[in-house]
Amino acid sequence: MKNLKHIALFLSCLVIASCTKDIDEKEPSNECSILDIQLTGQLGKATIERVDDNQGTVTLYIFEQADYPWEAVGVEALALSAYATADVSDGGTLDFRNPERKARIIVRSQTGKQVLWTVYLKPYNPFYVGTWAVSDIKIYLDQNISGNGTGKWDTSMGGSEFGLFASPELDNIITITMNEEMVDGKFTGKIINAAGADGLYGSFKGVYPGEYTEDAPLDMDPRLRHLIPAGESDWMLDLSTNQMKISKNNITSTMTFSRDTSGNLFFDFALPDASGDTPGNNFYNNFWRSSYKFSYIVRAAE
Repeated sequence: MKNLKHIALFLSCLVIASCTKDIDEKEPSNECSILDIQLTGQLGKATIERVDDNQGTVTLYIFEQADYPWEAVGVEALALSAYATADVSDGGTLDFRNPERKARIIVRSQTGKQVLWTVYLKPYNPFYVGTWAVSDIKIYLDQNISGNGTGKWDTSMGGSEFGLFASPELDNIITITMNEEMVDGKFTGKIINAAGADGLYGSFKGVYPGEYTEDAPLDMDPRLRHLIPAGESDWMLDLSTNQMKISKNNITSTMTFSRDTSGNLFFDFALPDASGDTPGNNFYNNFWRSSYKFSYIVRAAE
């Protein structure tokens, strides 16, 4: 009987040991993801997206440059899922010599599953970064918007319609800088609207004989002044739209870019539709209710 008890105890220990071993053992990993990657000259962090079980994409940006070594772009760092391996590693290179500027990385999991990752390396020219001198500021008007007529034109903010109010803005210096790191796949930075030699900022107030005077102008500042605020503001640029969101004091404007046939750079702002505002006199209808765009025209500062 005593021997039977010893045998039963021995078998129980074997069962417990077997169960403990099963619990402690880890199943082989089936993960084969790229968690992070850093290439030579890369801007910010990569955008990594898993398409399906067999493939994924990685999108990276570099500053546009003529002598970039597309045939052998260095892999400075590559982070993978636990226990996964890839056909390239830290210190290796990728070949982007094709019209789409793409390369591939095959990642294999511990179980042997593999995922094909397509890496896109996109050149980017941050042409807007720099120091810019304001040469003109224009407001664009279309009477068809307000139903005040059929005319369509643009007016300089240094013109007689704005008296001496806006002219101090015309010698301002706008400086745009970019941060090294991207945020959620977007470029970020600072934009500084500095007063020029006169030390003054303009205000956007309209005057018109018989309707508005220097003493009692049409105050357009609520519609225009926040677009590029005085002083320093933050910006964020979405590469998919090339729109720059400028923010200061919880107020945001949206800036886009264009050039005229002479190569002048325009900082453009689409104005919100004001046609539904209560009609007023002709100047109000034309400049407030019919205005649809506002632009700073700039040149590289000397």
